[in-house]
Amino acid sequence: AVGWSDSTPIDFAIGQKLGFDFNWYSAFHPITDLWPCFEPKVIAQFPDGSSHQMQYDGVIVLQRPGAGSIPSEVGHTLKDRKSWQEHYLPRLQFHTDRIEKALVNTGDAMIAWEKGGFDFLHSGKRSFHCGLMCGSLFGQIRNWLGVENSIYLYMDDPGLFQEIIDTSANLRYACVQYVLNKGVTFDFAHFWEDICFKNGPLIDPEVFARFVGPHYKRITELLNAHGIDIVSVDCDGLIDALIPVWFENGVNTMFPIEVGTWNASIQPWRQRYGRQLRGVGGMNKVVFAQDYAAIDAEVERLKSLVELGGYIPCPDHRIAPDAKWENVQYYCEKMKKAFGG
Repeated sequence: AVGWSDSTPIDFAIGQKLGFDFNWYSAFHPITDLWPCFEPKVIAQFPDGSSHQMQYDGVIVLQRPGAGSIPSEVGHTLKDRKSWQEHYLPRLQFHTDRIEKALVNTGDAMIAWEKGGFDFLHSGKRSFHCGLMCGSLFGQIRNWLGVENSIYLYMDDPGLFQEIIDTSANLRYACVQYVLNKGVTFDFAHFWEDICFKNGPLIDPEVFARFVGPHYKRITELLNAHGIDIVSVDCDGLIDALIPVWFENGVNTMFPIEVGTWNASIQPWRQRYGRQLRGVGGMNKVVFAQDYAAIDAEVERLKSLVELGGYIPCPDHRIAPDAKWENVQYYCEKMKKAFGG
């Protein structure tokens, strides 16, 4: 759809048409990232129509005309301690405007926030599910530095590596604390990372546990103290090696459980970690390009997983371009009948 992107009114309307009443964007979003962000601008223009562009996070990417995939990174503003102190550290300081100017996405939640501010977040005064977005503790840093640079920085300047992580995490903690101290309540809390690919993590799990794990624990303990017991993380790729770090530090719900080429499933995780580990995702969306029989088989496969409890099946990420609209509609109807939605 023209004008569509995550959390827009168009996105919300499509979800309603398919019978959805919730997604991860039904949440309160404090500004936990760079603030103010970098001004997006064209750095260089080339004869073929492509260009190098500065993004909001200081990353320089190659944009090609008509390309629909994630653009290639060609440069990073964050390179060393000098660029950290000049361009990033000042943008990672807490201010109450990060909360007062926060984003509340998706339909009714957005309208209610604009009309009533924090008052609408009290559970007794709202008719929709609402989560608290806690930001990213390493994924955003990986973006600022780039994958290779983040790995080199850990070896070349571990002090700066830790300072960047600690500064960023302390800002997230301060935002979460400020919101919760307002006395508002949430149905869940959510982190974003995206620090894995099809063969495993983009960071050494031991490094992640040492530098990032304690910050997860600190924030999740704060969430738990305010009655939030569902804490989820959005991380793409093969996440198995990082699950112990998240789970031991208070994150108990994994998303999106990418089927991918490695057939991720909640079942082996449940066997290892028990019923306290929950999940969302794990549906093989390639069936949308096939036929009703393939969809029927996928729904049947999911039944035994849903019976485990604490698991909500759904497609990971966006629906592929080769999907047939009638197949998506058929799948939604089958899911409602199979699982009482």
